[in-house]
Amino acid sequence: MQLLAIDDLSMRFGGLTAINDLGFSVDQGEIRGLIGPNGAGKTTLFNVISGVYKPSKGSITFKGTEIGTMKPHRTARMGIVRTFQSITLFKNFSVLKNVMIGCHLNSNYSYWGALFNTAKTRSSEQENESRAREILEFMGLTQYVDDLAANLPHGHQRALGIAIAMAAEPELLMLDEPCTGMNPDETAEMVNLINKIRDRGVTILLIEHDMKVVMGICDKITVINFGTKIAEGTPAEIRKDELVHEAYLGSDFDAP
Repeated sequence: MQLLAIDDLSMRFGGLTAINDLGFSVDQGEIRGLIGPNGAGKTTLFNVISGVYKPSKGSITFKGTEIGTMKPHRTARMGIVRTFQSITLFKNFSVLKNVMIGCHLNSNYSYWGALFNTAKTRSSEQENESRAREILEFMGLTQYVDDLAANLPHGHQRALGIAIAMAAEPELLMLDEPCTGMNPDETAEMVNLINKIRDRGVTILLIEHDMKVVMGICDKITVINFGTKIAEGTPAEIRKDELVHEAYLGSDFDAP
């Protein structure tokens, strides 16, 4: 079943066209790769889908609802949650507190309830803590619950960023270069984690420059260059596409 549909989408900044008449769809339950050279428009597309930018033209529908004019908090409440290329954590908070902050998107208590620490607020916080601990166990971070986020190794900081996103209960999780800066062992752990998240019922849209990761994990791949789609297909089909080799992969690409 189609979850996300992008049709005739363009994003212009003055005279610069970052996305140009782009169209593709993502099915529920798949891992979709989004690849292309630096400056191709991948992160701009994430910003448009998540509501940071309003598109210049075209439509974005999620579960059949047009979301192109929605603000980020509304798209998040609908179930679209993203991570960023740069790690964004509350580094002086504990690992547990970081994930609890992510849980607040779907909390029920009010400003006044929080101010006066009402029974409803305390109950909600207990629910958030329980939910955060469950997510950290799923993510393999249980042993770090009381550690400061700043003290985690790079790979675990990346995993914590995804844990915060998972706390918002996404249906579509958009990952912006989750494996960047990782050593091979950390990368293997991240690949395993992404597969576990998909197995949990979350659809994933993935930007990643590590082609061994992309080719090994994605069901389908969309390739863009200068904001335009130049190819789409399975990893095997993309690996053989001459336009993709010319624009991005290079002639010596041989990832399995």
